[in-house]
Amino acid sequence: MWLNRLLITAILGPELARWKARARAPVVWWRDDDARRPTPALDRLLALSSRFEAPITLAAVPDGDIQALAQACRAAGGVELAIHGFRHENRAPPGRPSGEVNDLDRLADVVLELGTALDVFRRAGTPASLFVPPWNNIHPTLRAALALHGLELSGYGDLRNVDEPARLDAHLDVLRWKPGPRFRGAARFLSRTRRLLTERRRKGLWDEPLGLLTHHLDHDEATWRFLEAFLPVVKPVSRRSIVGDPVARTGRDGPRTLAPRKAG
Repeated sequence: MWLNRLLITAILGPELARWKARARAPVVWWRDDDARRPTPALDRLLALSSRFEAPITLAAVPDGDIQALAQACRAAGGVELAIHGFRHENRAPPGRPSGEVNDLDRLADVVLELGTALDVFRRAGTPASLFVPPWNNIHPTLRAALALHGLELSGYGDLRNVDEPARLDAHLDVLRWKPGPRFRGAARFLSRTRRLLTERRRKGLWDEPLGLLTHHLDHDEATWRFLEAFLPVVKPVSRRSIVGDPVARTGRDGPRTLAPRKAG
């Protein structure tokens, strides 16, 4: 793990020092996708979250064992369950980007699907307020159905759209996906992290959250080792602390905004 720490210091250290010089700390939150039931990989993920006091939003597919997942998350603490699609099945026509909702779907049917998913989470004792669309496919019909249910949305992107101030996306995927899932590589991942932090600093967007994205079922050992080095540096806070209190940005590790807001 020493190499990961060395690269974090070399690549990310100077940018983090610029933030510290302005009495600021980046606001980082953590989302993990594709959970369906407790597994050894999930146990390892939750242990990592607990070890570094890093709250996590776990996006779970409603057709899984949500009851068992909810019990595991309650035992671990610091975990929010989000809805990750309906069955995580690609229903896109040939040649179109993968997604569960397509142009042939009626709004009433998608609203009903969402209601069924919400009931699954409620019955497990963990009401969900966040929806994470598989493959980051945010079809207009899905967006309309989410609004009718009062659900928040999380995808994958860069800076937030000003028209969606409550939307928190992920930005930093630790995995590469083609030809198969594997660790993205420390240098590549940290370079993107530095670029996004630099963009926020230069625009004075000190409180603009940065989302870490993981997929525990697909991690190789290199991914796990990197997370052990990365998490204690960025100190993720819970999504709910960001949405609920955009000034204080508090998590289990205390305030993330170290000085009053100011531009520049």
